[in-house]
Formats: sequence, structure tokens, C-alpha cells
Amino acid sequence: MGPVNLKTAALRLGVHYQTAYRWVRSGQLIAVKVGSGYEISDAAVARLQAQRTAMERTPEPAAGDPQRWADATSSGIDDALHVLDTMVDTVTLDASAVASRAARVAAENLGDAAFLYRRAPSEEMPDRLSDQLTVIAAAHRDPVSEVAANTLGRDPRTSTNLVRRAVASGETICVPQVPQRELRRRLHPELHEHLHITGCFSALVAPIGRTAALLVTRDLPGRPYTNDDVAFVDAIAARVARADERVRCWTGAWELRRALVGVFEAPTFDGNCFDKLPASAAESGMPAAEPVVAVLDLELRHVACSKPYAALVGEEAAQLVGVSLRSLVHDGGALDEALAPVLLGEIDFRSVELDVVADDARVALHVAMVRRNDATPRGVVVVAHSVPALSGG
Repeated sequence: MGPVNLKTAALRLGVHYQTAYRWVRSGQLIAVKVGSGYEISDAAVARLQAQRTAMERTPEPAAGDPQRWADATSSGIDDALHVLDTMVDTVTLDASAVASRAARVAAENLGDAAFLYRRAPSEEMPDRLSDQLTVIAAAHRDPVSEVAANTLGRDPRTSTNLVRRAVASGETICVPQVPQRELRRRLHPELHEHLHITGCFSALVAPIGRTAALLVTRDLPGRPYTNDDVAFVDAIAARVARADERVRCWTGAWELRRALVGVFEAPTFDGNCFDKLPASAAESGMPAAEPVVAVLDLELRHVACSKPYAALVGEEAAQLVGVSLRSLVHDGGALDEALAPVLLGEIDFRSVELDVVADDARVALHVAMVRRNDATPRGVVVVAHSVPALSGG
């Protein structure tokens, strides 16, 4: 058969003439302009017919997965969130394991697929974040489908518009029914072959601060996400956000602690002045103008502290001199146990989380032993801050 005009092509495709015209204008239907009309080859018509058929075909359920459509039990969800909480509580400088686990929990309890996106560092300024979103963790409840899901999610040509909208707005976005024609348009044609293994018929994306987002999708139609699903994804995202905040706090605190130790251990330091904090942030290289720091003797009695530190533990700075750190926390025994390796010389650095008596607030104490040139202990420095709380979920 030779080329046909637009009206004949529309009849063969079973659509209105104007629909076929829109497809030509959008590039979905390949046509050649001839005079005031269009000519469409038989191959172009067949290609579009095949694409439309593919869009209506749903992926085959993974073999050996009878629970694919089973609802996650309440106890299972509670257990999964508890594991995430336990992981978050151990985060210091790296939250990547929490991100991977979060994607896995979402996929196994809700998915089918789950992707965790983050804004990538700027190439021009590595200490800044760019607007580019990349997948740092991807999971699927079916191992074979997970391979295809990773291919789709990590390909740089895959559209991230939905994720970008959630990050920019700070609001969770739910698309109960994803138009398959739109999905295929936003995926590079090279990736369409993977849609027979893993699809996207419903999508839900929850922002994680302004730097990341958790996207979950379902492979098959007929089961759109619900308000309960939104709450569950929000709960997972909140835990990832808390892990990220812990990394930020711990990284800053450890940098501050290193700077403080460096000042007191410097060869030029006057050994008789350990009862004084560095005169300024510039002198110590510390990032904060008023750091939340204290100096303790080897019995954990306060020798000096900054005003923000005193405010954090609910006291006046002058009144803290000579006061034991043990008296400021609810569980002095836990403090002694945590800091025993430091005081015994086994390690020089330790972080511990405890509830302080004032306001029952939970604080993180980042402790370091300061030593003289001959390695004998001089005293202890402490950097403190509030422990990031779980927001939502």
C-alpha cells in the first residue's frame, strides 16, 4: 500500500480527523507535508497502531508472586517503620543506608516500585546543589522487575517533572491514574521495551525537605493509591528527612569539635588557660559565632561554656562552673557508661544522646579528650545540639 492522506489514516486508526491531526503536530504520527495536506506512509500508521496497543497492554504479573496484590498488614508496616527508626537513630555522617532501606520498605509494603531522588551537586560549585534530580536508591518488590525499574529510573532521559514539582512545592503529589500515552511520551523510546516488565499506572511522590523526594509507582491498573498510602509514604519520607538532618547536625558538630580540639592541642596554646574557650570563632576556625560548646575537667565538671550551651541545658553560663555534667542529664549512669572509653583512654571521641533535666529535651553531646604533647589528658571538650525530631509520620 502506498501513502495515504490524513483522513484515510484517521479512519485506519479509528479516530477523528482532528485527533490524527494533533498526533501529526505532536510528532506521534509521522507525516510528510505535501501542498496543503499530509501524506502518511503505511509504516507510520502501523507503528502508531502498535504503540497504542502497547499502551493499552498491562505488564504481566511476576511469576511466583501470589501476594502481589495483598495489602500490607498494619503490623508489617509498624515493624518496617520501627526498623527505619532504629537505623535513623544510628546515623552520624552518612544516611545512604537509610535511603536504600526506605526505598525497599516502600516497594515491599506499598509499591511495586520505589525511587528515592536527590538534587545532585553543582558541577561549577560542588558545595552547592543543582536543580538536577538523580536516583540514589531504587527498589521493586520483584527482583526481576527491579532490574527494569532501575533502568527506567536512573536513565538521565527519564522525566523527573513530577518529582521536581513535589520538591519545589513541598507538598505530596498523588496521581491515582497515570495516562499511559503521557508516560510513554516522557520516556525515551529506547526504554519503552521495559514497560512490559514494570509499568506506572499510579504514582505517589512525597518531598523530603527541598533536596529530595520519594516516588512510588504501581505496575498494574485498577488499584490507585489511597489517603492511607499517602500517609505511609509521608511517614517514610519523614524518617529520611530526619536522617538527613542528623547528618547535617553531626557533620557540623564534628567539624566544630575538631576545630576546638585543634585550638587546645596547638603547640602555642597556653596550658594554664584551659578554663577559657577560644576568644572567637575566627580563632578556633569554628563555623558558628556562638558555638554550643563546653570545657570539662577529667571528672566531667564544667570549667567553662558558651551561653548557647548553658541555654541548651537550662542554666546560666556562670552557674555551670564546677557543676558535673552528670547532674544535668536524667540518666547519669548511661552517660558514665558511654564516656567510660574516653575517660579510660580507649578512644578520644564519642557521641551520646541523652535527655537533659531542663525541659526533658533530648540533646546530642559530641565529646573529645584533649591531650598534652606527651599524650596525658588535659580535659574534655563538648559540642552539643538538640537531636532532630521526627516531623510528621
